[in-house]
Amino acid sequence: MKRRFPLSLVVLLALLIVGCNFPAPISAPAANTTQASVSLSPNPTSALSPASTSTPAPTPVPSELVWFAPNMGSTDYAELFTEPDQWTVARSKMDVFKFYTQNVLQDPCAICGDNTVHKFAQAQAFKQLADWGLAIAVEVGAVKPWGCTSDVTFEVTERVIRSVQANGGTVSFLAMDEPRVGGEEIADGLTCGYAMEQSAKVASEYIHQVRAAYPTIIVGDIQAYPHFSVSELKDWIIALENLGTTPAFFHMDIDLERVRTEAAHVGADLQELRRFCAAHGIPFGVIFTSNWREAGSNRAYFDSTMAWVHTVNDAIGKPEHVIFQSWQGPAPSGAHEVPVNLPQNDPENYSHIRLMLEGLAVFGK
Repeated sequence: MKRRFPLSLVVLLALLIVGCNFPAPISAPAANTTQASVSLSPNPTSALSPASTSTPAPTPVPSELVWFAPNMGSTDYAELFTEPDQWTVARSKMDVFKFYTQNVLQDPCAICGDNTVHKFAQAQAFKQLADWGLAIAVEVGAVKPWGCTSDVTFEVTERVIRSVQANGGTVSFLAMDEPRVGGEEIADGLTCGYAMEQSAKVASEYIHQVRAAYPTIIVGDIQAYPHFSVSELKDWIIALENLGTTPAFFHMDIDLERVRTEAAHVGADLQELRRFCAAHGIPFGVIFTSNWREAGSNRAYFDSTMAWVHTVNDAIGKPEHVIFQSWQGPAPSGAHEVPVNLPQNDPENYSHIRLMLEGLAVFGK
């Protein structure tokens, strides 16, 4: 087996190469098995702010990464950490393990089932990910109907970072969950009512706050297609660039239901967006998920996602970032459960891990 160096080591070496003007990393709190020790308010400014008043340059991001993000309410989520022998091959091909915000806090979360931080702390999930050399990512809100300013959304992000730290891990990546959508959508009677420029301004302020407080954390973006056209997505990236906050990566959340009926040109659009991101020095990624309302079983999810893998491979080959991620649901329980995660090699079991392995094989990885 080819020797794989931990991604956390790669990031550290990149930092040393880029320069030595970053402040010393913030020390992680001692590991704890409960959320009670996690402060819900920001540390004093002196503990969080860099010595310089300017925002540090972003940490370089590896150009090619494989991400895995289980469904937030998947029924065997904890078994990824209590039965690690069931996915050893998959771990050897994976670089980043991504959680949803709700999974790393102790707040009530109906769609998560019982997959909140206490359960992961008991399983020593965050420590084990570090031991396996897998970087930890969290999908976060930067602009949301409940958080129209970066101060509000950054406070939640701080809770996330400290929760992971308190339980033995370190957050390396933050993936902003569709901040352009978040600025315009209406949810639970709330809305920011932002135009694109306003959403970009708040997202930029959020990135600046993260970089100032945690200069080693890499902040990238997720955006929706075809909710936004190619030209609108380009305008968004340029707006962030002009504000000095080019996203460290750009991941596409593609609505396959709408693609089937509205976007027969998806292949050409993927090619154009990939070229644009390459020209701007941004690693381009595609999320591989079913995103199909009828995929209520593991088999249906597997088959529809594999069809999407083949579509992308035919259009652009392997994207720089390959993200296997589910939010399928809700199930009758109210949780987002599909698909199961394990095992990796049972031909009768259409698991998420098996899907990742077979999807990567299509890309020749």
